[in-house]
Amino acid sequence: MAATTVSGTAQADEANIAAILSTTGTYAFVGVPLVNGITMAHEEFRASGGYGDHTVSLQFDDNRSDRQEAISLLTRRANAGDVDMILGPIASSEAMATGPVAVQLEIPMFTVAMTNEVLPLGEWIFKTTETAATYMPPLADYIGETLAPDNCYLVSILDNPGYVIQKDVFRDTLAAHGVEILADDGILATDTDFTALSTSIVNADPQCLFVTTPPEQAANVILQARQAGLRQDTIIAGDTGLGSSQFIDAAGSAADGVLFVSIFVETYSDETRDFANQYEAEYGVSPDHWAATGYSMMSVIAAAVRSIDGDINRDTLREALTNTEDVPVLMGTGSMTFGEGRLPSHGSVVMRIEDGAWEVVE
Repeated sequence: MAATTVSGTAQADEANIAAILSTTGTYAFVGVPLVNGITMAHEEFRASGGYGDHTVSLQFDDNRSDRQEAISLLTRRANAGDVDMILGPIASSEAMATGPVAVQLEIPMFTVAMTNEVLPLGEWIFKTTETAATYMPPLADYIGETLAPDNCYLVSILDNPGYVIQKDVFRDTLAAHGVEILADDGILATDTDFTALSTSIVNADPQCLFVTTPPEQAANVILQARQAGLRQDTIIAGDTGLGSSQFIDAAGSAADGVLFVSIFVETYSDETRDFANQYEAEYGVSPDHWAATGYSMMSVIAAAVRSIDGDINRDTLREALTNTEDVPVLMGTGSMTFGEGRLPSHGSVVMRIEDGAWEVVE
């Protein structure tokens, strides 16, 4: 790495990062493994010199899956003056609420939000997940082309734009294959009683059921639909959250055969296998794609920090992140690049749950 020298010595600096993530509440299913992956990567990079001549400090805040708390925490951290970057928040609704604040306070914000609408808020905003228009079509294409159902019933939550966008992309892609959309129902993230919804689903007699909600809620929808009489041969599919251990634990045997799109496959490469082994040894469970996302986010940050010659501040971090390309990550096909408009690119795969484990759909 090129480095500014002072009396023959490399000029080192510290990047101070505040991680504002949901480790309790609705989005804890993302936040907990995300923090684990972030922490694991951070400890490895510190020990191995992964930050180059610089150092990185991390501080964690739990915004409790609440957008107002996320705004408050981001404002406080940014106004403190010593924080160079915000890592988070998680939900699209949180990111859309905090993004304008980050732009106003001119601090880089690296979010996990699914929605692509967060990026036009300003040049200070970055995201790690691909746009739904990129990662959802492979799932809809597989169902439409290979499984070829006549129809499909859609269920998504209404109070998070990320889930709505995922559903819209899936719906439009599936419809392009000639699959009839029987219904496009919306629920709220706080809903738990799906008796009426289950009746509607069963009465429609769908060959395909697509559910995009937080994992425990998705499991609840599917279980109640099964109890109401949903046919066993119904194709059931959903977003990345259905690949989480929370969904598998909550759905039990009803999770078998469920299809989802994933940005992490344990057996994809030597790097993903090593990560999976180390993660399980550290935390006692297999890593899901959110754990891999957390690790990958720190890989991107480490690459940006290494590339900075001299002083690390909000401006130099923003510029370094903007120029990020071909960073080795655990996500998708193994490489992350920010393209035009800071759109991330890393790829995705279609997976299936069988006997409580994940397998790649060939």
